Amino acid sequence: MDRQDRYESPRELAGRIIALLEADLQADGLALLDVRVFQGGGRLQIRIYLDTLAGGITLDEVARASRTVGILMDEADLIAGKYVIEVSSPGIRRPLRTADHYRAVVGQRVDLKIAGVGHPGRLKGILTGAGETELEVTPDEEGASPVTVSLEGVLEGNLDADFDPRALINADRRRRKEEQRQARQQKKKPGRKSRPRKKKRDDQSPGSGS
Repeated sequence: MDRQDRYESPRELAGRIIALLEADLQADGLALLDVRVFQGGGRLQIRIYLDTLAGGITLDEVARASRTVGILMDEADLIAGKYVIEVSSPGIRRPLRTADHYRAVVGQRVDLKIAGVGHPGRLKGILTGAGETELEVTPDEEGASPVTVSLEGVLEGNLDADFDPRALINADRRRRKEEQRQARQQKKKPGRKSRPRKKKRDDQSPGSGS
């Protein structure tokens, strides 16, 4: 049986990856916010969102975490076939997964993808309550009543900050280019140091007349 056949859904595989990585990353001072699994470019794409426990992760920390994730994933051999891992900072649309994640952002706008009968596929609005098993969201529609959803039924959750979509796309491109540039620099071997340029001598010494 193919290893991928063991997983009923990308969400189940994401859960197994979280279980594999979370303790090691936390020992390194990192919080595993979420893992998103999807198909793209003919390969399985695995996107891993991290932050520091104190908040505010740097590109160097992302690069170090990428190496840790790669080693753990190779050793576990969870996935048959080709896959791509992307380790990322949270960004403006911070992923939300656990009850603690949601409790930390009560009063802010959220964007939820929801499964289950009797609920919309997408729910946007103000998060007005967060318990251990349920969330309360007041939708954007004027006069709308709060909606209670099961935390278990949330397929994906993100902060839904007000933003300009084009500006967000451009910022994401800049972030990816910077991450790629730093990755290339880390792979390069130290080169020869350039010699300091000699100062150009003037034909005339100071104070000389014509």
